[in-house]
Amino acid sequence: MDVNSIIQAVQEASMEGLDSFARSLIQERLPTDYIETLSDKDKTDVLRACLLVYILTATTIVPRVFQLEAILATLNGHDSIITAGTGCGKTLCLIIPNLLRPDTISVTISPLKRLQITQVNECMKYGISTISINEDTPND
Repeated sequence: MDVNSIIQAVQEASMEGLDSFARSLIQERLPTDYIETLSDKDKTDVLRACLLVYILTATTIVPRVFQLEAILATLNGHDSIITAGTGCGKTLCLIIPNLLRPDTISVTISPLKRLQITQVNECMKYGISTISINEDTPND
């Protein structure tokens, strides 16, 4: 099954279906205590995020609570500041909203070219079309 088919199937599932599937598939790695505190709309987005990331990373990654809080802020039109060390998963906070809303466009400003390359590569792994524009970008 390709990335677009997985995204579409998760997007079309009901909250009850998502909850059941996530609990059986992800089990104890699912942040259920956090999920139970959410409204139905946010709970649906979080369950979709957890399932998409878990499936698209071949069952290796489940978003952590700080990542889920950040993506909910983005999806609900709020700003957020994420403070986390190198390699803690900040890039995933940029990727998940694009997975959940595939028809949207987002702009990320990254001050380091190496970080831009990493973010482009990570987005491409999830099937998100991404480009980096900096001083090395051809003018044509």
